[in-house]
Amino acid sequence: MSRDSNAPPQGDPRISPTAYATAAAWAHYGFAEAEAWDSRRGRTMLGALRCGTRALSPIFPALAPGEALLYWRHYWFSAWVARIAPSLAIEIGAGLSTRGLAYARAHPETRWHDLDLPGMVATRRASPAGPPPANYHLAVGDLLGDDLGAQIAAPAHGPVVALTEGVVDYLNRDAKQRAWAHIAALLKRLGGGRYLTEVYPLRRFAPRGPSAALARRWAARPGSTLCYHEDQALAGLEAAGFARARVLPDTELPGVAYGPRGSQRAFCLLEAET
Repeated sequence: MSRDSNAPPQGDPRISPTAYATAAAWAHYGFAEAEAWDSRRGRTMLGALRCGTRALSPIFPALAPGEALLYWRHYWFSAWVARIAPSLAIEIGAGLSTRGLAYARAHPETRWHDLDLPGMVATRRASPAGPPPANYHLAVGDLLGDDLGAQIAAPAHGPVVALTEGVVDYLNRDAKQRAWAHIAALLKRLGGGRYLTEVYPLRRFAPRGPSAALARRWAARPGSTLCYHEDQALAGLEAAGFARARVLPDTELPGVAYGPRGSQRAFCLLEAET
């Protein structure tokens, strides 16, 4: 899809199976151009996810919305980008998302870069969706590589944004810090910008009692991928080189009255600025 490339990656070259499930969810909910990556495999996995969350929701209310969590997460990420109206947008670990392709097609004034590992990029380049617009670029990029986004030039003017949806909570604490440091460094090189990600704090699954104590111990393990409280992730972002970080409040989430709220939202959205 793109003439751009990047240095050999250092991360896991496998495509996460969940990429197919999320792609099926985005197609099911009608996101622009998402039907290009709808698949029987994805729909089967999405069905399994639906059954699993239904079975676990009496124990963990944060899972009660099921696959609707994927809709709202994707919708709020896209709404955040649209609200900022960037000159340059970079989605890292874009997976099978067609957000960048659709946004670039609708907004020729925005340059959009999707970065991912080689296997995913090769899959995406075989897309049945047709040729991309000139302002869209797909390239190999590794969150854990020191040269993340080295091929991306700073815009002459206008806002710069970066985003990672459904990515960072697969990384343990040390890898997460390294990834965030690379994103902060990339944004600084590009003249500064804003970054959006999401985390799944364990306190949303175990807010009190013995289960909360167990969740705190679990989150404190050296190899843990999840924090107990989102404040820990905010501190991690600032330690990685961002000037400030915050949880996006409900007042900045369009349609929030119709989406999962409180104990039924497993994730929170974090915005950081360089």
